[in-house]
Amino acid sequence: MKIAGIIAEYNPFHNGHLYHMEETKRRTGCDALVVVMSGDFVQRGVPAVMDRYLRAEAALRCGADVVLEMPAYGATASAEDFALTGIRALTGLSCVDVISYGAEDAARGEQLFRSVAQFLLDEPGAFKQTLLSHVREGNSYAKARSMALSKFFPEAAELITHPNNILAVEYEKAILTMGSAITTCAIPRSDLGYHDTTVDSICSATAIREAVDNNGTVPYKAVPETVSDLYQGLTRDSALKADDFSDMLFAELSLHTQETLSAIYDVPSDLANRILEQAQSPFTWTSLAEAVKCKAYTRSRIDRALCHCLLRLTAADADIFREGNLPYLRVLGFRKGAEELISTMERSSRIPLLVRFLRDSAGLSERAKQFLATDLRASALYSQVLYRKTGLVREDTHRRLLTV
Repeated sequence: MKIAGIIAEYNPFHNGHLYHMEETKRRTGCDALVVVMSGDFVQRGVPAVMDRYLRAEAALRCGADVVLEMPAYGATASAEDFALTGIRALTGLSCVDVISYGAEDAARGEQLFRSVAQFLLDEPGAFKQTLLSHVREGNSYAKARSMALSKFFPEAAELITHPNNILAVEYEKAILTMGSAITTCAIPRSDLGYHDTTVDSICSATAIREAVDNNGTVPYKAVPETVSDLYQGLTRDSALKADDFSDMLFAELSLHTQETLSAIYDVPSDLANRILEQAQSPFTWTSLAEAVKCKAYTRSRIDRALCHCLLRLTAADADIFREGNLPYLRVLGFRKGAEELISTMERSSRIPLLVRFLRDSAGLSERAKQFLATDLRASALYSQVLYRKTGLVREDTHRRLLTV
């Protein structure tokens, strides 16, 4: 059985994602498709616009055979750690043959992304010094890296100006770092780009989220007809946003000093100081993030820092999370007929799989249970805010297993 893997957020699932799945099957000739998907909080450091089970169901209806949830320490991380977590998951299953990713410049081939990845891993001394000098000038790491690449690898500098190209390079870096035997398949993005807000039959998830915010409802032409019913509850008044968590964030920040906030994952001391200074006055998540933003810290970096504070993700635990195999992978759902694939994964995986939640989580190590408790807390926070905003009480997400 040839198995392909996809690392995704599906925030929300749209026609471009369907195209990616169909192209993955056509190009790889795979017999099964496994998706590792973000949970209730995503890589930009904000809550997902839709519940993770709705997003997983959309993926299963449209071609995925199994959807696994990426733990929060990876799902809300930088592009590098997000990609590394996804590759660790797919490699750790020990049955996935190829990973498929979408990228703006995928038509130029996987080898280009691999070459950039190898250059960044080797990091020649002169390049490293130039990079550090740009960082010391107050530039964000991403900006400094692009500036250094402009001198030493101009083609790469242009390449990594696009978000999905960046992830593609990070996937290749992770595969090289791990010495993984997984091969890659690059699929050209079929929309106008990650940040483009034009709504059409093929458009970005950003465009769909903005359309919901501006117009109140989902632009149904942008999502597959087979899953359109899943979006009926997604409106301007029900879609969760970072600002919906402002009071919770205020409560968390009120407990911190500069020293304790600096212990949070991805919050260096200077950023901790900026956050606490700006948090002295009443704020929303957005107003605080905008007040903290500066040349050295982009909005997405700040959102991730605030998210890690909200979820109580610590730098010390992030270091432990990166060691060895992932502590677990939770199966959110699978397609009817995929029982054999689930059995194959359970036999081959070096990562504990949580298929039947209560049964399988009981056998986890104490450390893995601590990481799982973090994911459960993130889920509980999401459920509480969803209830306060819409009156909807989510099903017991601890035990639920989708079968589509």
